[in-house]
Amino acid sequence: MFVNVSATHVLHGHYLGQSSDTAESQRAALAYADEHLGRLITTLTATDRWLVIMCADHGDAYGDDGYHGRGIVHPVVLNVPYAAAVI
Repeated sequence: MFVNVSATHVLHGHYLGQSSDTAESQRAALAYADEHLGRLITTLTATDRWLVIMCADHGDAYGDDGYHGRGIVHPVVLNVPYAAAVI
């Protein structure tokens, strides 16, 4: 199963009632996704073991070294979270 969590992609400012994206609205979008992903994982693992891999396809710059966005070569864009576990 592949799940794409679009909540954390651009245009997530609305989670805080903002018209633009910020690091704070990114965190709010991630908190929203976490709430639902936890329920999904709990349901899936209730009867079977799963290999769960969670990762991002890119990061986002929110003013880091004067950069904004994701279409740039910068450590905050290139370094992405990754976790894998059998649960």
